Amino acid sequence: MKKTSAIALIGIIFMGLFSFLRKGGKVETTPISAILGMVLLEEPNSMEIKNVIAELRNKWELYVDDTESDNETSVLVINDYKIAIGNMPMPIPGDEIKDNAEYNYFWKNGVEEAPKHKGHIILSLMNGGKNPVQENILYSKVASSILNNSKSIGIYIGGRSLVLKKEFYNSNVEIMTENDLPLYNWIYFGLRTRNEKQSVYTYGLSDFGKSEMEIIDSEHSLEELNSIMFDLAHYVIANNVILKHGETIGVSAEQKLKITESKGVYLDGKTLKIEY
Repeated sequence: MKKTSAIALIGIIFMGLFSFLRKGGKVETTPISAILGMVLLEEPNSMEIKNVIAELRNKWELYVDDTESDNETSVLVINDYKIAIGNMPMPIPGDEIKDNAEYNYFWKNGVEEAPKHKGHIILSLMNGGKNPVQENILYSKVASSILNNSKSIGIYIGGRSLVLKKEFYNSNVEIMTENDLPLYNWIYFGLRTRNEKQSVYTYGLSDFGKSEMEIIDSEHSLEELNSIMFDLAHYVIANNVILKHGETIGVSAEQKLKITESKGVYLDGKTLKIEY
């Protein structure tokens, strides 16, 4: 790929970025062909692409074709996937970072800290949709390598409403295996309280070709709901399970939680309601 092609490719990603991030609640259950996010930089132009590539090769033992790469725009080829990396020496415009940070409970003070970024790196795995688990694992390795080799504070994955602090994201990647997936890096688990009852919902399962799930107005605590929804989502993704209306599911052989498909409460379109 010629350098001009790489620049054009990054431009296409950039121009389509904000419509992608502002899409409404997800109703499709087909694995997406692209994973898109942005590394938030506290110092613009601070990424060293050579160090990123070295970490991918040495730490993760990946074969990286870096024929077209520099600190401004790169298209890396890893395992036949094209990874586009574009440096933007400016903050992400608008209030999306702040608005999403308000609901990301894993980043304490994220509402104050995340919007203070002064630049960002656009990161996209472009030709996916074949194996969502492997593609998200690869994306996580590249994102972590960029975080480690830049003066960064976190990552924003707008299509999944995630605003995650650098240390939290990297700690999940460090223990990542195919049997222990870093779902908090991949999926947003929304927690809500109303009328003294608690609810939890997923936002991002549809990117894996799965229906989003909700537990609505439960007597269980938010901590319990978060835990069981994480386990259910992990089971569905790791085992490539398709849940259906009228079935049951549980985290043990004895537990049988009823599944009902109906209009989403906290999401647009239909979702699977788990009785818990």
